[in-house]
This record gives sequence, C-alpha cells and structure tokens, in this order.
Amino acid sequence: MSPSESPRFFSEKEVANHSTKSSCWVLTGTRIYDVTGFLRIHPGGEALILSRSGNDIRMEMAGPPHRHSENARRWMEQYYIGELDTDGQRPKIHLQASVRAI
Repeated sequence: MSPSESPRFFSEKEVANHSTKSSCWVLTGTRIYDVTGFLRIHPGGEALILSRSGNDIRMEMAGPPHRHSENARRWMEQYYIGELDTDGQRPKIHLQASVRAI
C-alpha cells in the first residue's frame, strides 16, 4: 500500500477468516499483514506463522525465544494491507481538494 492511499479496514472476523496456507493474515496491534507469500520462506517454518494466523504477533516478534530485528520489522511492511476496525464503524474517506495559488 502506498503512503498516499487511505488504509482499508477489516473486522476481527474478516481477519480470522484468513488462517490457511492460501490466505494467511496476522496482526501487529491494529495493523494487518497478508503474509501468505511469506509462509514458504519464513526461517521458522510456515506452521509457526499458520498457528498464529488471525492473531496479534507482537509478543512473538519481540521474543523470546527469537527477537526479530528492526530490519525484519521493516521488511514486513511490504505485506501491510490495512487496519483492524476496532470500533465496528469504518471511518469514511474524506477527499481533500488541492488548492493551487493563482
């Protein structure tokens, strides 16, 4: 997702529905990541991620037994797809018109 795009919002139920090899999502706080493409190359194995799919993985990322590096955390951002809808009401997207000086 590019920085200029507004984030997509997903319910907890939507996130929980993505817990298979063909569609695996995880959370860090309210940030949602589609790590399906990463499963096969995860150094700890795909089963480790699949067992935590649909859940917040902040504790696992912080360790122990294996604390993930800052580089691993930055690398994970390529899998970011949106935010958890924590209050059940997705925010409306407000478009702002650009103003040019005349």
